[in-house]
Amino acid sequence: MISRLRNISPAEATQLKPGSSMAKPRIRQQFSGKAAGKTYIECCLPARQKPTRRMGSCGPNAIYRGMESCPMGVPPEHLGQEPVLKQSVGKDARPGRRQNRARALALIALGLAVASTVGAGQASESVGPNRGEASGGSDGASDAEAGVAYEVRLGGIGEGDLLDLLRASSQLLALADKPPATTIGLRRRAEDDIGRMQTALRSEGYYDSKIDLDIDGEAKPVLIRLQIDAGPRYDVAAYEISYADAAAPAEAIRPTLEEIGVSLGMPARAPTVVASEQRLIELLQERGHPFARVADRKTFIDRERRAMTVQLAVDAGRAATFGPLVFTGQEEVGEDYLRRLADWPEGVTYDRRVLRDLQRRLSSTGLFSTVNAETGAEVAEDGSLPVTVSLVEREHRSIGATVAFSTDIGPSLELFWEHRNLLGQNEQLRVGATGSLIEQIGQIDFRKPTFLRNDQDLLANLRGGFEDTDAYERQSVDSVIALERPFLDNWRGSAGVSFGYEIIDEKADNGVGERTFQLFGLPLTATRDTTDDPLDPHSGTRLQLALTPTTGVGSENLLFLTASAGGSAYYAIDEDERFVLAGRARVGSILGEKTEVLPASRRFYAGGGGSIRGYEYQLVGPLDDDEDPFGGTSLVELGGELRVRVTEEIGVVPFIDGGTVYDDPIPTGDETLRWAAGLGLRYFTGFGPIRLDVAFPLNPRDGVDETFQFYISFGQAF
Repeated sequence: MISRLRNISPAEATQLKPGSSMAKPRIRQQFSGKAAGKTYIECCLPARQKPTRRMGSCGPNAIYRGMESCPMGVPPEHLGQEPVLKQSVGKDARPGRRQNRARALALIALGLAVASTVGAGQASESVGPNRGEASGGSDGASDAEAGVAYEVRLGGIGEGDLLDLLRASSQLLALADKPPATTIGLRRRAEDDIGRMQTALRSEGYYDSKIDLDIDGEAKPVLIRLQIDAGPRYDVAAYEISYADAAAPAEAIRPTLEEIGVSLGMPARAPTVVASEQRLIELLQERGHPFARVADRKTFIDRERRAMTVQLAVDAGRAATFGPLVFTGQEEVGEDYLRRLADWPEGVTYDRRVLRDLQRRLSSTGLFSTVNAETGAEVAEDGSLPVTVSLVEREHRSIGATVAFSTDIGPSLELFWEHRNLLGQNEQLRVGATGSLIEQIGQIDFRKPTFLRNDQDLLANLRGGFEDTDAYERQSVDSVIALERPFLDNWRGSAGVSFGYEIIDEKADNGVGERTFQLFGLPLTATRDTTDDPLDPHSGTRLQLALTPTTGVGSENLLFLTASAGGSAYYAIDEDERFVLAGRARVGSILGEKTEVLPASRRFYAGGGGSIRGYEYQLVGPLDDDEDPFGGTSLVELGGELRVRVTEEIGVVPFIDGGTVYDDPIPTGDETLRWAAGLGLRYFTGFGPIRLDVAFPLNPRDGVDETFQFYISFGQAF
């Protein structure tokens, strides 16, 4: 018989196993009794229902062995509950009692058998989805899998962040595709949701919330209504910070409430209170107290005033200065370079931002897979704090290849080899070659970081080869030496000298023929990049400015100035960044010489995969009598895309491009802007997207422009 009823704690529920003295984690109550040293299952089913003897239980969704029968004396309020595994505790029970119990069980079994015979052909009573019997009834199995379908409606809260928070905290919504097997399980899930939502409401400052639950079991599916009354929102009435006397920071460096983001009267939101506490510690660690911590936090709620009081007890720890810097783990990278790059402020007041900046600079070199800067465990007697930087070097050499194809150029291949630590000082050497039907180019790039000063790089470039386009044939060697350094926020600028030698044969029918030039320039550049990804940006902007005065001798004496400005912007429409708007623009002008005087390779051209898609390479703008591109002295290009991420691997990109080249330093309108539209496909890899674009000219020239162009390459178009 039943001897006691008790609740099972959550900790106990998570430990339930078949054969234990408790039931599965979903069971909320346990019924205990005595028997003759046997293990059985209390079926807890309505009267006269025949207990199932298959490998399982009398009720749904439980699998146990050793079932004997449904015991007598189960209180009516527990009928229909899930089965509970029972372990008898009466090992010393008298034989007579065991015999009496056996007789009683036999009578019960006989009665149930008779009841089963009498009720043959009638539908058996059920308290929930029932698994199919050994006959393999598929309908019963599908019902068990479906569970009790339900719909949830939240009332009382308008659309907004608070409702989004409540939805995110709801297990009813999160597990809607996994409904419970019984209505009792559904009610339990709904009641648990009330606690979760009230916790979420308290985190937003609503401490007097009320939530009413209504379950309409007659509806199909079952309708669950949660009517939410958030109540008044509490404010922060007081925010008190106290410091341990032994290590109290000076008054001048103690963070103010404003500095940690606290204003009295603001909503008593838990995230804001926690963030202010974190900001307090960060500021103390930026002001010379590396081991500052919150020793104790207390919050008090005044329900009459609907106000919160926050009290923080802070242990700031000893003030410290930067001690010696030690590097460990480097193998091929010179320590003198690391120290020059670190520019370590030994003896200066400790500031945690210095460590973050040091880690960022070391990581940005590309030499290390791991950079970890740690302070000593305690401040030394002289007030200094040593710092150790642990490094793990990565491979310094790499090779790569890029393959592309377009209808105007045909196939192209780029190969490169790169060394990122040539002389042990992060010197970067890259040797590459590009081959296609219109050009065969070799190129060497060299970068020497921290040249003459810590924030300055030395750049050198040597490029040479052969080009054969519709505009000209060219044999050339070009070189540039420049210095580059950062300035302002996110800007980098460079200044240098350039020299080029070229033999060029213009294909335009102007009677000039082959010409030779030696060109000297002073290239100046400024770039700004705030994008989040070099190959597939979702946010940020890019800006490139270039100004190059050039003089030349040879077939002509030349003096001209080339200026260009280009930029692109990226904006994610949705939070998941599946829809990204991207736009770009570029303008340019050449002053000092007429178009026909300039070497053809120094003029502006438009058209092609990196310019105006849909038109052939260099073919937009002025043409000669043979309809070959002539080039110009000013340029306008525009482009826009909507990048749609359909799946994790696939994206589509509708786009539009436009622009032209003018035979005048200032656009005059003599040339019509050429427009093209198209659709792109993107396949996203771990290294970046593979691009396939098909573009169609919108205002093509008869007999000049093709019906469409398509392009295959790596990375986004811009």
